[in-house]
Amino acid sequence: MAEKKYVIGIDSGTQSVRAVIFDREGNQVAIEQTEHEPYFSLHPGWAEQHHEDFWTKLCFCTRGVLAKAKIPLQEITGLGITTQRSASFPVDREGNPLRPAIIWLDQRVTENPPPISLKARMLFKAIGLADAMDKAHRESKFLWIQQYEPEIYKNTYKFLQISGWLVKKITGEFKDSIGMMVGAWPMDYQNLKWHPLDVAYETLAVKKEHCVDLYPPDTVLGYVTKEASVETGLPEGLPVVVGAGDKQSELLGCGGIDPSIGVISFGTATCMQSITYKYITEKNMKFYTWPAALPNAWDIEMFIYRGFWMITWFKQEFGHREAIEAKQRGVEPEVVFDETIRDIPPGSLGLMLQPHWTPMIYDKYAKGSIIGFGDVHNRAHMYRAILEGIGYELKRLYDITVKKTGIPLKEIRVGGGGSKSDVAVQIAADMFNLPVSRMGTSETCALGAAIDAAVGTGMFSSFKEAVGSMVKKGRTFTPDPANHHIYQELYKEVYLQTYKSLEPLYRKVARITGYPAIQK
Repeated sequence: MAEKKYVIGIDSGTQSVRAVIFDREGNQVAIEQTEHEPYFSLHPGWAEQHHEDFWTKLCFCTRGVLAKAKIPLQEITGLGITTQRSASFPVDREGNPLRPAIIWLDQRVTENPPPISLKARMLFKAIGLADAMDKAHRESKFLWIQQYEPEIYKNTYKFLQISGWLVKKITGEFKDSIGMMVGAWPMDYQNLKWHPLDVAYETLAVKKEHCVDLYPPDTVLGYVTKEASVETGLPEGLPVVVGAGDKQSELLGCGGIDPSIGVISFGTATCMQSITYKYITEKNMKFYTWPAALPNAWDIEMFIYRGFWMITWFKQEFGHREAIEAKQRGVEPEVVFDETIRDIPPGSLGLMLQPHWTPMIYDKYAKGSIIGFGDVHNRAHMYRAILEGIGYELKRLYDITVKKTGIPLKEIRVGGGGSKSDVAVQIAADMFNLPVSRMGTSETCALGAAIDAAVGTGMFSSFKEAVGSMVKKGRTFTPDPANHHIYQELYKEVYLQTYKSLEPLYRKVARITGYPAIQK
């Protein structure tokens, strides 16, 4: 039997698909990637994607990466898959989708939803989740399909996430990973299984028989069929593993299997994560707790919904000069921006930003703000203030989380497009007073998926062994004590006080302008 030297990781995201082949040491042997068709909106607030695109782009990438790698197929141990989360669609008994996928960006709700049973309402009220139940009921995509597309709902055999549909296409099995289940599904998240109570399904308008069988994230869910082999180029009989969603896979791909390791993803939605082996929740959802990419573990996630999106916004609105210079020099725009703000001292000469360009889930009236303008400030100060504002907010969310977990971080690792900025990473180090490291590969989501497959197929005997072999750190940024002192004072004396002072004004703005509508 051929020695198993390689593993494939698939990262099917909102904007693109990547297939990456890694060796046992985590070295990137080959990569193929292609963009998805953009999501489309038939109505304001809707976000859907065509299911065919997920499959055709996966096939393009698997064929391409195998052609580039030129390795013996029999030396590949397995295929690991991670995908975007909270994207689902109904399928028939053969696994054929009945409509496009409704993805995580979708904001549709069911107007005037049918009432929930008295039994369900009393139960959720007794455990203090009545408001959360009403919100989940109105926002349920299953309920929306039931109410507005009843014929499709009637013909639905299963509701699948993208990961589950890819498993069906590749292996013929209706299966998925526990690690893919986040958000409004009838899950018992504490016990990592479908919920035992009928009221959970009633609230979301989904039936038990609509739900596929779930397995731990290191489980082989099936094997590449002959038909799938022809389309994908993958060897027939190759084991297939779905570890977890993209964020949990990123945490694993960064080696975050110790609760004292934090991972910041400087992406469109900036997220800070750490693992926990004890189920911990926050009732106001100031952080989320979802199944991790490891069995019997959870991923704690702290979100800034428009995190590094604000950098994109800034570059589009104010950064044309730097964008032109970057193009002329053949470098990333972040390189030019870093040069413009490198000599600006910590605190941006008093300019401070609250990064709530999208409100928090626990306060829909929150807005972004920039305070402290003076005649010394220019565009560069605004850019640095955005980076610092993201850091302050992550620090605030981290403080809330560590009070719950009781486990402070000892180091931070970073990924995402924003991690290319030396200044952004250094600000994080100074803000948290911790060493912050880039990773050896930028494809940490695909690496996390590959690690799940490597453990699930027996290439490694444990996640500790797999991470020790496959995860490598790159450059580490150490905190500057003087900078940390400034940030700590500004954080305590100004940043934390700013939101408390402005929050009542945000509600008045909503009342006067009518946006967003005040809830009674």
